[in-house]
Amino acid sequence: MRRLLVRIGPIPMFSSSEAYAPGRASGAGLARMVPAAILALGAVLFAVNLWRNRFFLHDDAFISLRYARNFAEYGELSWNLGDRVEGYTNFLYVLISSGLLRLGLDPVLALRLINAAAVALLVAGVVYGLRALFPERRGVQAFGLALILGNVSAAVWLVGGLEAPLAAGFVTWGMVFLLQAMADDGSDTGNGRGTEHETGHGVSDSILAGSFFALAVLTRPDGVVVVAAAFVAFLVAARGSGRSRLLKALVIAGIPFAVAAIHMGWRMAYYGDLVPNTFHAKVGLDLAHRLGKVGAYLLKSALLYLPVLACGGLGLLAAAAQGRLTRVICVLATVCAAFLLYVVWSGGDHMAAARVLLPVSGPAALLAAAALAAMRPPYARGFAALCLGLLVAAAVNARSFRMDWAAFNGIIVGRYIEQAWPQDSLVALNTAGSTPFFAPSHRYIDMLGLNDRTIATRANVPKLARRQAMPGHGKGDGAYVLSRAPGYVILGGAEGIAVTEARNWFLTGVELSQLPEFSECYRKRTVSLEVPADMARFRPGAGPIPFTFYVRVCV
Repeated sequence: MRRLLVRIGPIPMFSSSEAYAPGRASGAGLARMVPAAILALGAVLFAVNLWRNRFFLHDDAFISLRYARNFAEYGELSWNLGDRVEGYTNFLYVLISSGLLRLGLDPVLALRLINAAAVALLVAGVVYGLRALFPERRGVQAFGLALILGNVSAAVWLVGGLEAPLAAGFVTWGMVFLLQAMADDGSDTGNGRGTEHETGHGVSDSILAGSFFALAVLTRPDGVVVVAAAFVAFLVAARGSGRSRLLKALVIAGIPFAVAAIHMGWRMAYYGDLVPNTFHAKVGLDLAHRLGKVGAYLLKSALLYLPVLACGGLGLLAAAAQGRLTRVICVLATVCAAFLLYVVWSGGDHMAAARVLLPVSGPAALLAAAALAAMRPPYARGFAALCLGLLVAAAVNARSFRMDWAAFNGIIVGRYIEQAWPQDSLVALNTAGSTPFFAPSHRYIDMLGLNDRTIATRANVPKLARRQAMPGHGKGDGAYVLSRAPGYVILGGAEGIAVTEARNWFLTGVELSQLPEFSECYRKRTVSLEVPADMARFRPGAGPIPFTFYVRVCV
């Protein structure tokens, strides 16, 4: 893949002898020790980050698990049986989870096994790409591998229970094979067409790239952003004849878009919508509302949870300033930048540790490594030291996560209402994951709209509650919820609140507080729930939970 290091335009060909490789020193022993030390640093940071966050689990993991369990037990991909709404954005992840549940695995263990395999896939993709791009540059290889291992986000979401690591693994392998297809362009034969062997090899790499991108799109729909950016970057940056570039680019993008089209057709037939219901719930608000906190989100993500993004960006700027951009750098930077713009447009994410950005961590690590390989030695040394320092600083300063309160309280509440409330009760709540999963005999109204089409598609949503600024928490509909006459209403978080506190939480609660029928037909109840022994380790020191809810008294 050395041909990938050809410079764009008039800049001369990059020679590997000109570049700095971490670990190159006068003594052969020292030259071997530095890459080993860099690798050891990455491995230690990964172990430390994993240990510090070993009790983390996000409530939304149980939304996916509820769909997976209903599919495993009833053959129905639904949140409420009989009500087809696509309240998940991780189709392939749900299917894999469902398969493991059918084998009898514990649900949380099943998710963590999937994500452990996904992180291994991500790391393997980065290793393969580094060795293909820089076969004799052990220092660069060690640097790139440390950058992918050392991110807090990778460790957090290995145990967190959502699909970001799996999407990251598929995206990384897709990019690796795309870069390999660029290298196998057959443009050195003199006639611009290449030999039959070279052209065939390039097409096979394109097929592999497209196949991994298709898996990424099935894992998360926003994988199409990566595919679109990769298509454009390949057309512009690849060498060879226009016909050859177009053929391989169409293969790379055509496979995932064909798969996405088939999945979209199935979605329309099964759910009656072309996009997941979560799209309406999360993106249906005005752009200014979505952009409110995205700047702070990106800064925190790049400095604390995914410093590989900062390293990729800094490497791009440094290589450009030195006039040493390569085709590899430009392609990887295009994909990362396109995905970042998508995240900005969508408003970021409310979840821990830069979850939504993790899928491009592999390309970002390859970008930083390619930039390091292209730099002049003095700059390269400083850049490598800066990036490794960022990894260490992030591991020291990033927050350690435990099971989030929505999941912790929601599990305890779910166990209680499964035993205490009449079966098949209709319950309106905001915590759509843990409580419904642990109380499966009831039906639910998701008052944030992720699993409710009416709330998700509501237009002209007023801004009345403080937490509406959180991505995915902006919608609600008090009148609609009241029209369905739920037997129980849990306002605010998983443990519930009094309706007088609704403005500090979500829209539906505020609107219910303004409707006379709610005060006439619902009465507040509070019970104290002890923390079970098997839950204590997730939140040491947590005392009894005062569970507040409203019971319908009107016939």
